[in-house]
Amino acid sequence: MSQDHPGPYGDHEDDEPAITLRVHQNKYLPAAAGRAEMHAVLSVEARGLGPAAARTAASEVIVIDCSGSMSWPPTKIAAARRATATAVGVLRDGTHFAIIEGTEQAQVVYPFAGGMAVAGPDTRAAAARVAARLPAIGGTAIGAWLDLARRLHLSRPAAIRHTLLLTDGRNEHDAAGYLDKVLDACAPHFTCDARGIGDGWDATELKEIVRRLHGRADAVLDDSALAAEFEEMTRASMAKALSGVRIRIRTRAGGRIGFVKQVHPTRADLTGEGTRPDARTWEFRTDAWGDESREFHLCVLADPDGDPMGEDVELAAVDLAPDGDTDLPLPAAPPTQSVLVQWTDDVLLSSRVDPRLAHYGADASLGHAITAGCDAYEAGDREEARRQWGQAVRLAHGLGSAKMLERLRGLVHIVDAATGEVRIREPIRPLDLNSAMIVTEESVRFTGLPGTAPVAAPTGPDRLCPSCRRTAPAAAAYCQKCDTPLRPEGVL
Repeated sequence: MSQDHPGPYGDHEDDEPAITLRVHQNKYLPAAAGRAEMHAVLSVEARGLGPAAARTAASEVIVIDCSGSMSWPPTKIAAARRATATAVGVLRDGTHFAIIEGTEQAQVVYPFAGGMAVAGPDTRAAAARVAARLPAIGGTAIGAWLDLARRLHLSRPAAIRHTLLLTDGRNEHDAAGYLDKVLDACAPHFTCDARGIGDGWDATELKEIVRRLHGRADAVLDDSALAAEFEEMTRASMAKALSGVRIRIRTRAGGRIGFVKQVHPTRADLTGEGTRPDARTWEFRTDAWGDESREFHLCVLADPDGDPMGEDVELAAVDLAPDGDTDLPLPAAPPTQSVLVQWTDDVLLSSRVDPRLAHYGADASLGHAITAGCDAYEAGDREEARRQWGQAVRLAHGLGSAKMLERLRGLVHIVDAATGEVRIREPIRPLDLNSAMIVTEESVRFTGLPGTAPVAAPTGPDRLCPSCRRTAPAAAAYCQKCDTPLRPEGVL
């Protein structure tokens, strides 16, 4: 059976601050298989943080691409001006903020003397007037823009630091390797959400920026909608109350963690970011929280040697802790939750997959299929692109992802969504390719249905990853460690 272990910080009423932790897994593994992997989904939810957010020090930097290409069509720079003013208008009183004009260099255009302003009626009005005059002349040096944002954020103490980035082009005027160094320097200090406007920006580049800076990116499909998107992102930033939450995982003696990945609301591999307080403990930091939920895929290596048959054995203990100072009334010692294993000879029990794991596995395959289709299309292989995008349509339909289906409709004519029968559109606009590529790390939240039973895993031999040599179940389309595409045994 699938296990669902609740573990709140405390039994709070809905209007009291609380963070809850739940472990979802199928605890049964086949004893005869020897060493194996136990997979679990950790669901973390924060609620009741709104009042605390109003007391939390925050800084916001708005970075606008003011390169010459923003002037054509003129709706781009006009949308950027309106969106900047809108974002400034929803800043909470007391928030430190600045507007950066991005060209081949970075310049603070508000406040006039540089540095950071403090949000209030007068400064918001003055900043809106500056936003209305943003020019469109110059080049694109995204590394320089983000480095200035970093220096501004660090000039003022704040628990929540957030940057909004808008660009219509590629990073062309930074020295080679400079953007990569800047992202390393920025990552510990602020998060960044980004939007690409027009059809000249690079989805791969923008995805890398927000991956490194723990944010989200998307395409501006309609210039007139940009102001609403900036308002939504700024309000979400203003609703953050905790600078971070640490997930602490302590394995049993000799135990090892295979990986830790965030699977919702976006997919991100956290494994390499973990720290080791001691030989048996890993800690993984997650960024600022408001009232929201996130889910994480944990893999723990398991070995039956010395374990009893048919009894629950704890492989790992998981708990949470606020990261940084907070005045939230959260209990100091949240209850620990267990990742369990029970070794069995019952093939039916051990072959079942927890519904959440199955859901997020399919969701990851959806993102991979869209990316593989885009790569094939740009390489001139239309048939492979059609096959991959057809698989993506089938998965998006099964997952109920209206957003992904809408993006895929810019690439293909959907004949039958349930089977993935599609025809490629010709020609495909660069914006449609970018708008599909940019959201491939977003995920569809698992909702499930009451009484949903775990799904039986397809039978067949395990697959071996050609890149990292890790084994994967017969049903896997991609390696769970390095994301390399897998093919069934005997298929070249």
